[in-house]
Amino acid sequence: MQEPLVGVDPTAEAEVAPSDARADEPDRGSLARALRDLEAAKARVERGAAASAQEMREKLVLDLLPVLDNLDRTINAAAHSGDAPAVIEGVRLVRNQFLGVLVRFGVERVDCKHQRFDPRLHEAISIVPVSHPSAHNVVVDQLEPGYRFGDKLLRPAKVIVGRHTPHYH
Repeated sequence: MQEPLVGVDPTAEAEVAPSDARADEPDRGSLARALRDLEAAKARVERGAAASAQEMREKLVLDLLPVLDNLDRTINAAAHSGDAPAVIEGVRLVRNQFLGVLVRFGVERVDCKHQRFDPRLHEAISIVPVSHPSAHNVVVDQLEPGYRFGDKLLRPAKVIVGRHTPHYH
């Protein structure tokens, strides 16, 4: 244990030589490095937040796409059964409004009937024989549309693809 100094006011400020005070201050280089590190950390956090927000939007759109599919199925079933035209038109208006909201947020529908089959955009559910060679490897029917969100394909279109097999006699 140290013995207290006699005659020294413990509340008095210590006298420090100006050169000693500067030794505790960081230099300009370390301040600049700290500022760059802080700015880099801020940029990382902002990128992470933007990526997280984009991921949440994609998840929300993926959760909403089956609702749009069910509205389409409802319209088709009601139209084929001859249900009340006013109800069908009402559901069609709701469906178009719903799709309009998705489009404003950057969702793009991928329709592909009569286009060449592309495994990057289409999921082949079935293959059917076709009589003409020009229909070979072409989407002959679309069961569900695909959807893009920005540059990313959220869901491939579910399609039926034509397959031509030549008949030799």
